[in-house]
Amino acid sequence: MVDWEKPLQIQKNRTLNLQAPENHESTAETRMPIMEKVSGIFSKPAFVKKSGFRFPSIKNGDSGKIRLSRKEKIFFLDAFGSLVNAGIPIIRSLQIIYFQSQNPRLQKIALFLKREIEAGGNIAKTASAIPEVFSSFDVAMFEMGEATGKIWGALEIVTEREEKGLELSRKVRQALIYPAAIAVIATGMIAVIMTYVVPKIEGIYREANANLPALTTAVIATSRFLRDYGTGVLVVLFLAGTGFLVALKNPLVRMRFDEAVLRVPVFGGIMRKKILVSYCEFLSSLLSSGIVINRALAIVRNGLGNRYYEAMLDSMLEDVKTGRPLSSSMGGEYTERKIRGEAMGAEEERAFKKKIECFPIELSTAVKVGEQTGTLAGMLGKSAKRYGREIDALVKNLSSMLEPVVIVGVGGIVGTIVLAIMLPFFNMANVVR
Repeated sequence: MVDWEKPLQIQKNRTLNLQAPENHESTAETRMPIMEKVSGIFSKPAFVKKSGFRFPSIKNGDSGKIRLSRKEKIFFLDAFGSLVNAGIPIIRSLQIIYFQSQNPRLQKIALFLKREIEAGGNIAKTASAIPEVFSSFDVAMFEMGEATGKIWGALEIVTEREEKGLELSRKVRQALIYPAAIAVIATGMIAVIMTYVVPKIEGIYREANANLPALTTAVIATSRFLRDYGTGVLVVLFLAGTGFLVALKNPLVRMRFDEAVLRVPVFGGIMRKKILVSYCEFLSSLLSSGIVINRALAIVRNGLGNRYYEAMLDSMLEDVKTGRPLSSSMGGEYTERKIRGEAMGAEEERAFKKKIECFPIELSTAVKVGEQTGTLAGMLGKSAKRYGREIDALVKNLSSMLEPVVIVGVGGIVGTIVLAIMLPFFNMANVVR
């Protein structure tokens, strides 16, 4: 337990003058001033008050109320891993984070971990009680870190994984900002034209008893419909969206939806490669940590975030349990049997093709090479990097691919409306009878 009579104080030079354990692998990097890193996240001075101080209590079951954004999770894991890597005991590290953080959520999770660990729990067991914050992959890495005495290494792996996910999300958002802005502005412009400009023009044509072309009549009819039933349309769209979200809670509907998303042009390719990166990275990290293939696949399955791929991994897991190699369960056997000229039933061939859609032949081939040479984790890691580079290239080109589509689409709609408004003026002989 911590000696509450002795205040914990961060020195002015922001180094932590604490002696590392004898079995800690001290390097020049681990002896760097840890608070230089933590100070970018927390700003309050870290002083533990003298006797009489009491941490706030957390009621039983209150762990379910702990929520962290991805950025907050990265901040917490980065600070926690840096402190532990410097040789600071886990409880003392959590105390530092608690007292320096100005974020109530970070304080709450630090306090929860501290309470549970002091009560005899370990980090992995405590983290498993907060599935909203820590995934099954995180828990597995914490277990291996504690088993090997290198919990800071596990924290670093989990932090790196979260940082990569955050960076990918940021790149996709940046690529979509400009096309989305154009679409929003154009939608507002069209709404103004249809609900304000078109009615004014309609009144002029009505007073002039104009003979309107079919296109102008259609635009005016659409304008009337939006003015008369616009609110109802919005209500129907809202109810349809709500019903769709409710339907997604059905496992079969969710799996079909996730499968359909993978077939969307451009976005489906990015999503598929993102899943493959997660699959390869997770499996590589778990196998490198000594986790057996069966359990590793089960953990990876829960971290992909796509029900269609989860169903595929369920099938793969059953195959691996029967003794089949991972490469074969990923669809690699299909290529081998085709080369040998073996006949396959229609249903069997269809199942193989679905697996190949999820796991490309080059990936199953790399996995087979890894299995044969005993370097499966390394081959998966290389595949993850390759797919990561492909995602970067797709995301960089995403904005340039979407801009012309959005501009042409919006320009076509606005041009059609303007043409419909101006057509009667082009035929002045039909404006007034």
